[in-house]
Amino acid sequence: MKNLNTIKNNVATDLKLSNVEHYGTSEVDTFIRHAKRYIKAIKQGRIICNIDTVSASGMSRTIKFLECHKRTKNSYGYLNFYQMFCQLGFTKVRYKNTFRIHGCGMDMIFHTNYTIIHRLQRLGFISKRECENFAQMTPNVI
Repeated sequence: MKNLNTIKNNVATDLKLSNVEHYGTSEVDTFIRHAKRYIKAIKQGRIICNIDTVSASGMSRTIKFLECHKRTKNSYGYLNFYQMFCQLGFTKVRYKNTFRIHGCGMDMIFHTNYTIIHRLQRLGFISKRECENFAQMTPNVI
């Protein structure tokens, strides 16, 4: 991983995020925290993709990527990556915490993860070698 200041500059310029403060943290800091969490969850195989709906034509679907995490000794929860995906430019779905992806004829969940991992590599979060490994780790689909 590159220097944190370099990553902040890359994120701010590439994603056009403002440094507006929300609850004491900026959008850039929030994105960096979510990106690190996403990388760690992919590495550990804890990412789940929930396909909410598929269009009648089959050309688009609404999905959400969730991280399974342990809350307490016997309790598990799910954290949504909705905000990170929206900041990366995916199409928001109104009144839901899902986003829309377009395409058919291939595994769109694999493609979405592949795209995200390569984008995070270009921003400096992971090395080229890690990118090659993590891009092949397709999340489980429910």
